[in-house]
Amino acid sequence: MFTGIGLVAFCCIFGASVAGLFLGRLLPRDHHERPTQKTVQAVMSIVGLLAALVLGLMVASAKSNLDTAAREVEQFSSGLILLDREAAHFGAETAPIRDLLRLFTEEKIAQTWGTSANTIADHLRTVAMLDDIQERLRAFSVQSDADKLARKAALRLVADLKLNSRLLAVQQDNRTPRAFWFVIVFWLSALFLSFALFAPSNATVVVALVVASFSVSAALNLIVDMDHPFAGYIHVSKAPMEQALSQMKP
Repeated sequence: MFTGIGLVAFCCIFGASVAGLFLGRLLPRDHHERPTQKTVQAVMSIVGLLAALVLGLMVASAKSNLDTAAREVEQFSSGLILLDREAAHFGAETAPIRDLLRLFTEEKIAQTWGTSANTIADHLRTVAMLDDIQERLRAFSVQSDADKLARKAALRLVADLKLNSRLLAVQQDNRTPRAFWFVIVFWLSALFLSFALFAPSNATVVVALVVASFSVSAALNLIVDMDHPFAGYIHVSKAPMEQALSQMKP
């Protein structure tokens, strides 16, 4: 289940807990007195508060990115369908344009939900396809006012698709800075070390620390998934794009 930061967080947090249990045995007897415990707990409560605040901000930011990406995909798929219908308005003469649009849609699905590491090259290739569609529409000969309006609407849709295509590419590269993850994992590890420092070394405590470490690490893993809207366990569905592609069949 864990990938990347989730696995690292679990190893660090549970490792700090185990270290706390061993360090607790090495502390002098007077360090186990109630005043010392209360002081450590009061100090670490500040760290706990900071960790809670930062985690809350990270969850809100990741959820916002996920929702934004979902809306962009819906808008993008709607634009593809509308552009295909505008092109279909001209009949068989725009069949090459519609074929190119279907090819672009297939490429965009593979690019967005695929595993390619060269996202810049993929984005440039799909943008070039949109440029080709745009040039073909501009060169298309129209006579009636209705055809002129249809071509104008199609060109406007192409411009919108270029913008949304860029936004989707940016969403793929949108990441929480690593410094945030380093700091939050450090804070959580310090918290768990302080919890275990004065805890008795028995099976019940160890199981509780394992469960808590796993739960916190799983939460971090979910935040990472939401921060990567097109990959992971929680991701934006590609169903709208696939539905658009199915509706663009000749």
